[in-house]
This record gives sequence, structure tokens and C-alpha cells, in this order.
Amino acid sequence: MRGRVSTGILIAAALALQGCVIAPGMTMDEPAELPEGQVVRVQTLSMDLLNQLEATHKTEVREMAEEFAVSREEYLIGPGDVIQVIVWDHPELTIPAGSFRDAETSGQQIDEDGYMYYPYVGLIKAEGMNVAALRDILTDRLSRYIQNPQLDVRVVGFRSKRVYVVGEVRTPGVLPLNDLPMTIADAISLSGGLTPAAWKSGVNVSRNGKVYEIDLKALYDYADSTQNLMLSHGDIVNVLDRSQQKVFVMGEVRQPKAVEIVNGELTLAAALGEVGGVNQNTANPSAIYVVRGTDGDNPQIFHLDARYATGMLLAERFSLKAQDVVFVDTAGVSQWNRVISQLLPSISVIGIADSIGTN
Repeated sequence: MRGRVSTGILIAAALALQGCVIAPGMTMDEPAELPEGQVVRVQTLSMDLLNQLEATHKTEVREMAEEFAVSREEYLIGPGDVIQVIVWDHPELTIPAGSFRDAETSGQQIDEDGYMYYPYVGLIKAEGMNVAALRDILTDRLSRYIQNPQLDVRVVGFRSKRVYVVGEVRTPGVLPLNDLPMTIADAISLSGGLTPAAWKSGVNVSRNGKVYEIDLKALYDYADSTQNLMLSHGDIVNVLDRSQQKVFVMGEVRQPKAVEIVNGELTLAAALGEVGGVNQNTANPSAIYVVRGTDGDNPQIFHLDARYATGMLLAERFSLKAQDVVFVDTAGVSQWNRVISQLLPSISVIGIADSIGTN
């Protein structure tokens, strides 16, 4: 009787353990429901899906370029700028502070409210004007005191508009924007260039609370001008550290580990190669998954069936992103073997107990 009870317990334990290993919630063929109630649908990799992802990426790049497009209009004066006014044949108005001071030191600075002061003219609301408009106003008002005044007006100190360059550049800091448009490549060059730790494909530009991803590798190596965007006042350029740009490969692979994205590019096939490939004895080649955006609002899961040669072709074309998780699922036989291996100590204990009871 005791042996029959032990056998019943063994079968029940096996079924329970098997249910834990092959839990319904672990099936990735169906939409996965997150704790917050958000549903994430698994997308199976195919040539159509890859073409769709590439088309979506090109659309995003084009829209980003359009949003960053800056018309080459004249520089608009702002608070902090220094203006130099030259009145020909009237040196007392041109250099009232002496001839040994440089133009920026002796010029008129726009105050925080956007006004500048000039002799005989008084206060002028210069903020938002270009140089030509300011010259017209000064000429008109000075003509009341000087016959046919000839003026030359220019900005000699550009201080009202700036961009910030941080991260893996040699001299991070603040760069003033002048009357010449500044691109991302200009900003990085003016900051001393990239450090050896910089990740070329990981440059983020923050504008108005939104972050845009820039691929400098495409710009530098392939002359992709869509990545060389025009910067505006207040933009923050952040060059990321390449040591943090990794994907995580786990599951039934020979050497589960974090794989660094070298030179800004890593495909799914290359990542699997870096870890020695899938484990031929325990892996299920039809169940390879890529989980993307685990820390964002729109996580994605991609599924690859690598049982056939076409699967590896798809893996070679599928580019991974930093923080992606690659998971290789377990084959059904391996799951059963693990259940048995977990039960073997229990079987031994039950056998010993039966022997003791019989004796």
C-alpha cells in the first residue's frame, strides 16, 4: 500500500513540475500581457517584416531631418549679444571708450530684456531683429542729429544662443551659435572630436523634451547627410559611452553573456556567433526571440525560426539595438529531461523510505 501511495505522489509531483517548466504563460506565440495590462504581440521575422522595418526607419529619418531643417535666414539678435556700431566720419560715436579696446569689449550689449542703448538714440528693442533692421532704425534716429549718417552694424559677440555638447567628446561644454548654421558634425569637431570610448551610432540630441537618435557611423563612413542635422538654441548633444551599448544573449546558448555592439552594428546572427551558437543538445531552433524596449512604453518581441537556412539569412539582416535581449528557448525533450533530473533525488529518497518501511 505504501509503495502505491509513493508512486501516486511521484506522478503528481512530475505533473506539477512539468507544468512549472512548460507554463502556459511562457508561450511566446500568443500576445503577452504585461502587469500594467499592456499587450505585446510577437512578430515573426520574415523578409516582408524586415522590409517593413527598414521602410519605417527611413521614414523616421526623413521626418527627423525635416524637423531639424533650419532655414538659412539671418541671425536674430537676442539678450547677451554684443553689437558693434560704426558711424563713419564720427569716431566719437564709433569708439567712445577708446581705440585700444577690442570690438566685443567696446560694443553695446543687449540686456536681459532685449534692449540696447546707443548715444543720441536711447533705448532700442533689438531682440528678434536682424542686423539690417537694427541698422535701419539707428540710421533713422541718428539722422535727426547727423546729416546723412553712414552706419555699419554687426554682431561681434554671439552670446544669446548656445548648444550643449556632453558625453564622450574631448572638451564637453557650451558652444555659442553664430550667424553660420551649426551641424552635429560641427559641434563635435568644435568640442575636440570623439574620445576612444565614444559610440558612433549612439549620439542623442535632445530638443524640446524629445530625444532623437543620431547615427554618426552612417554620417562618417557612408556620407549620410540625413544624420548631420542642424542644431538650434538649447539643443543638447550627448555622445554615449560604447561600453554601455550591449545586447544580452541568454537561454540555450553555449556561453550566455552580454555582447558589445562594436562599430555601431550587430546582427542577430553575429550575436549568436559571439556566444558560440545555440546549444545543439538543448536548444529549440524554432524558438529564438528578441525582446526590445523593456524599459520603454512600447516593448516589442520578435520571433525567429532558425530550423532552415532561410532563418539564418533573416538573422543576418536583422540588426540588434542596445539593450536588446536575445533568448533561445528550450527544446521539449530538454524540458522533460530537466524535470526527470529534478525528480531523481526524490525518487531516491522515496526508494530508501520504502526499503526502510519494508524492513
